[in-house]
Amino acid sequence: MPSEIRRLVFYYSELSEALVNQAPEYGVKFPKGKITKAKIAGGIDNEIHTQKFQTNELSKEYNLNDDPKAIIVTFFNEDTFEHKYFSLSSEFVSSALIKYCIDRSIPLPRAGKKKIDITEFNICLDIVFDMDDGSSLELELD
Repeated sequence: MPSEIRRLVFYYSELSEALVNQAPEYGVKFPKGKITKAKIAGGIDNEIHTQKFQTNELSKEYNLNDDPKAIIVTFFNEDTFEHKYFSLSSEFVSSALIKYCIDRSIPLPRAGKKKIDITEFNICLDIVFDMDDGSSLELELD
C-alpha cells in the first residue's frame, strides 16, 4: 500500500529557538552561538546517550517514532569563532519541533509516525501515514 508523507522544513534558526525553549524541561544548557549544522549520528552514539531514557508527554500524544539515532548539532560562536558540538536524542529534537509548531499554531496531526530527517541546510520533521494501518487522512474523490 502507498504511504502519505507530510514534511515540515525548519531553518536552523527555528531549530535553535525550538531547542532553547525545550531545554529547561530537560535541564539542558546550550552553548552560546547559532546553529550552523546538524547531522544524524549512528546508533552507537544513541546507545550511550543520557537522553534516550527521557520521554515527555508529546512522545506518545504525537506518535513519535522510536528512532535509535542521535542528532549532532554544531553551534558557532561568532565572538570566539569556536564550533561546539552538542549531541541530542532524536526524541528531544522531535518533541522540541512539535512544541515549536504547537506554540505557533502550525497545524500538526497527532496521527502518523513522526521522524527527523536532515537536508544540507534544514532539519525536517516527516509525518508518515501508512494507508494500510488506518492512520491516513480520508479523502473523497468526486
